Order: sequence, then structure tokens, then C-alpha cells
Amino acid sequence: MTEHNNPGDGFTTTQPYKTQTVSREEVRFVEYWKEQRQGSKFKYILLYSISWGFMATLFSFFIIMFLGGISIIPIAQDNYKIGLIVGFGLLTGTLIAFITWRMNERKYFRILEKVRRNMMN
Repeated sequence: MTEHNNPGDGFTTTQPYKTQTVSREEVRFVEYWKEQRQGSKFKYILLYSISWGFMATLFSFFIIMFLGGISIIPIAQDNYKIGLIVGFGLLTGTLIAFITWRMNERKYFRILEKVRRNMMN
């Protein structure tokens, strides 16, 4: 049982928790994320920053080349643009890695809370 206070009405109501089953996908996710958490957060962010950054760099490079912003034949004037694309890719990869870590942490703790509530009922 849990108590819910509505600030506007001044009354306290008691409502039971709903029992929710844990799906196979959630169990697999918990196992996967538990293994990921055994390593360091820094290594996770570094690995996924590089991999997502590489994909973002390639994607950006080909889009800009397709739009005519970079020559197919390497010329010195494009070095600055390529540096910006690589920097953008790594920044994007790092951002994606941080967001993914945070979302997975929230999902992990939400599932564990669901399991804990099921065990209490």
C-alpha cells in the first residue's frame, strides 16, 4: 500500500501498487546492463563515443560531399572542413553515449524497482 497526497484537497488516500510482471526483454536488459555496469562508466563512454562518433563523422562527411561542400579530390582548403566534421562527429558520439548511458541507467533502476515491488506483494 502506498499513500498519495494531493496538495489541493488535504486528504490522504491509500492505494495498492499494481503488480506488473517482468518481461523476458526486461530480464535480458537487466542482465546485459548489469554486465555493462561492472566495467567503468568512462570505458563505456569512451568506447561508444568513438563508435558513434565514427558513424556520425562518416555520415556527415558523405552528406557534405554530396551537397558539394567538400571536393572528392583532396585539396588543402578542405582540411579545415574535415577537421570540423571529425570534431562534430566525436562531439555527437560523446553526446549519444552519455544519453544512452543515462537512459539505460533509468531503465535498469525502473525494472529493478518493478521487481522489488513484485517481491513485496
